[in-house]
Amino acid sequence: MRERLRKAEDALAAAEGGLLVALLAIMVTLAFAQVLLRHFGLGLLWGETALKHLVLWTGFLGAALAARSEKHFAWEASHVAAPARLKPWLRLAANLSGAAITALLLQASWIYFLDDRASGAELMKVAGVIVPSWVATAGIPGGFALVLGHLLFKSADAALEARGR
Repeated sequence: MRERLRKAEDALAAAEGGLLVALLAIMVTLAFAQVLLRHFGLGLLWGETALKHLVLWTGFLGAALAARSEKHFAWEASHVAAPARLKPWLRLAANLSGAAITALLLQASWIYFLDDRASGAELMKVAGVIVPSWVATAGIPGGFALVLGHLLFKSADAALEARGR
């Protein structure tokens, strides 16, 4: 069972890593284009706004990958020096408490997303196409959902380890 959980989480992490690389490539390209265009007195009006939101999205992807590696909370180190029989229980407590907090943040960010979507606010206009602000806001609950997913994977793994499976 633990092996299947780990394979599923590995697949999720691989997708997150690929998306992270793609977003970073877009960010570098866009920032370079902005610098180059400004040299000629031009620029992309929407470039700065897009970069700000891409930074937020990459931050959430990084947080999700940190949760996968159990490097997301400092107090998780408490189980390192603990007796072997307590380590899985401490891992479980750390991941479950992190999951509970992340679930609350996910709920709040979902409400924020729904409110932003209902407002009909415009984020930017790219080549005559209006991009609504909720498109960028969607990354917030999406990021919390990814972090929560990893915390739940780790909680299940720790529970199975504690039960000796």
